[in-house]
Amino acid sequence: MNATVWRRVTAAAIDFVIVPSAAMIVMLITGALENAEAWTDGFPWLRVVLLGVVGYLMVNGVLLWRCGQTLGKRLAKIKIVDHESGQVPALWKLIVLRAPFFPLMHATLIGFWYLLALDLLMGLRGDRRCIHDWVSGTKVVAVAGDKN
Repeated sequence: MNATVWRRVTAAAIDFVIVPSAAMIVMLITGALENAEAWTDGFPWLRVVLLGVVGYLMVNGVLLWRCGQTLGKRLAKIKIVDHESGQVPALWKLIVLRAPFFPLMHATLIGFWYLLALDLLMGLRGDRRCIHDWVSGTKVVAVAGDKN
């Protein structure tokens, strides 16, 4: 059974808070945000993005690889599966094709809300697959044994 929109929103909200927090810790430990020289030529976007990916993988890497879940999805009792086989997708597919859509939630904070809205509106269709599901060939389903 495909996951409900509310479960997906709940999982995304959890990840929206936890992943950047872990990424921020990584950035502080590595000095990406403390070093004044990093700011001399403007904001160190590439370094921050790469360290954000490290934070994402620290929080969700093993769960994605083993279960097809982020921490938020695990708490919401949903998981990502391959659209065709129903199995956990290959990790590269989750990281390379699906994960780049995660920053859309944060891009809404700087004025790109319409990108997230477009992605989410697709999820309101009958099959509940957002654009990032189509791109990666995945769908989000309720965890087996959970009827809600």
